[in-house]
Amino acid sequence: MMKICKHCDYEFNTNSWIKKKVGGYINECPDCVRELKTETAVKYRGVVSGSGKMSAISIVKFSSDEDAERYVRSFNASGAFGINKTNSCNSIKHTHVGSNIGNENHKGKG
Repeated sequence: MMKICKHCDYEFNTNSWIKKKVGGYINECPDCVRELKTETAVKYRGVVSGSGKMSAISIVKFSSDEDAERYVRSFNASGAFGINKTNSCNSIKHTHVGSNIGNENHKGKG
């Protein structure tokens, strides 16, 4: 679907991968969204860690895509589904907004 940017009058495709990546309003081209920083959507990521018989998932909120990507890279690099999470994850600004933590207790033992 083609639209005209309200800022620069450039015609752009709203279904292009770059528009989907940068976000912004439907009538703003990707270049203007980046330049004017009009994207206000919250950046979320889900990360999975191994714990007991069931893996745990956490939903984490970030203020920027860069922080989100740095966190996920650091989390994944910690190995074993985040069990050995390093302090580098904690140094990136984030907020946990939800989680489903696995139960380490197996058949009532422990």
